[in-house]
Amino acid sequence: MFYSRQRGSVLMVAIFVITVMAVMAAALIRIDWSGQDTTTREILASRAWYAAHSGNEYMMSKLFPLGSRLADADACRQYTGQLPAARFQCQSLVLTCTKIPYGDSPSPSYKFKLETTARCGTGKFAVSRTQELWAKDVESHD
Repeated sequence: MFYSRQRGSVLMVAIFVITVMAVMAAALIRIDWSGQDTTTREILASRAWYAAHSGNEYMMSKLFPLGSRLADADACRQYTGQLPAARFQCQSLVLTCTKIPYGDSPSPSYKFKLETTARCGTGKFAVSRTQELWAKDVESHD
């Protein structure tokens, strides 16, 4: 007598379980995609940071060449794409150098403001990192 009333309840439980499992699977897939996006951006940000750092090191080597007691103040000018950006898997490297005189007017020394901006990635994964560096010439240019 009770058997006929309970017929079909297993079907309802099965549909409920399948629906809940599908929703959980969709949520896990979305979390996985979000994690992949985050990892991609972290990698591109690291590449951009190191590319900007390398750009500043490049400019420091031009300003203060080995074996010279003075900074090469003429080397301070704008560079665009001076470093091969493909080496860092980035789209662009913009190096900017600003020469600022200080001290006595007849023979001033110089401060140098170096700024490098590296852009890596495209579209929604575009990442930009800028590093600024200040350097000072310790001897005057007579």
